Amino acid sequence: MATRSQRKQNTLVQIKTFDEYQAMVERTDERKTRIVSLLGLVGEIGDLHSMIKKLVLQRDNPLFQQELREEFGDILWYLTSLASLYKIPLREIVQTNAEKAESLYSKGKVAVFDLSYPLDERIPRKFEVSFLEKPLKNGIQVRISINDVAIGDALTDNAHTDDGYRFHDVFHLAYAAVLGWSPVTRSLLKRKRKSDDKVDEVEDGARAVIVEEAVSILVFNQAQQRGWYLEKSSIDIGLLKTIRRIVDGLEVRACTAKQWQDAIHQGYVAFEQLKNNCGGIITVDLDHQSLTYRPAPRRRRQGASRQS
Repeated sequence: MATRSQRKQNTLVQIKTFDEYQAMVERTDERKTRIVSLLGLVGEIGDLHSMIKKLVLQRDNPLFQQELREEFGDILWYLTSLASLYKIPLREIVQTNAEKAESLYSKGKVAVFDLSYPLDERIPRKFEVSFLEKPLKNGIQVRISINDVAIGDALTDNAHTDDGYRFHDVFHLAYAAVLGWSPVTRSLLKRKRKSDDKVDEVEDGARAVIVEEAVSILVFNQAQQRGWYLEKSSIDIGLLKTIRRIVDGLEVRACTAKQWQDAIHQGYVAFEQLKNNCGGIITVDLDHQSLTYRPAPRRRRQGASRQS
């Protein structure tokens, strides 16, 4: 590797592309040995650590920007050397990493996966779902309905303790609202895209439903330890990466990790409100990617007199 003083003297070098930079590294890499490049990279990262530590302690270093720029350059040189030794173009690394960052951290766009399908095969852009609790002999049952018409099966917690899972359909509604995707919601609303046999089978069929339910139970099983996801920061990138791997191959792969984070957060905020109020009404708004809660109106007791 060229010394720092040699690189400083060579002011005529003009690097315009990643390919040109990588070619320069290959020319100036005298050893071309993996272990040397790796140890060099580790050493330079150690130098960077010491520099930052010194800055934190001293809080005054007029040459910090210049030294930092040089350390970054040395780290990039050794990193590029390793990439070259493994015959990986630097521009491909940059492109792949940019795509990964966009898919994980960008806010994404409002997804409309069914825009080209008949109206009766689309998830409504806005609708309300009522959650009603009904006491049973050995537990509590929840029935959901739209316009007083029951949809799906009544649910219990199916657990030894009351954990509220009977309200878990709200998670599917959150996926529909924020992601524009939910095979479970399509099934409940009878909005499968049957005009396209392949889409009906792959995107809206049993396997996709199982995948969505698997995501819901994976997230739920960690919810209590993560404060029921009432803070977005509790939904970490590791969990989001796992979810994205589970749904890979389905249309929802177009949604970013941040959208998944928002869907989980909104779903659990609504979940808490439903549990605390023994039910209520959820407004699902796909255009605004939002899920909102309001208490259900009090039911008039049978036989109660009407006010004049």
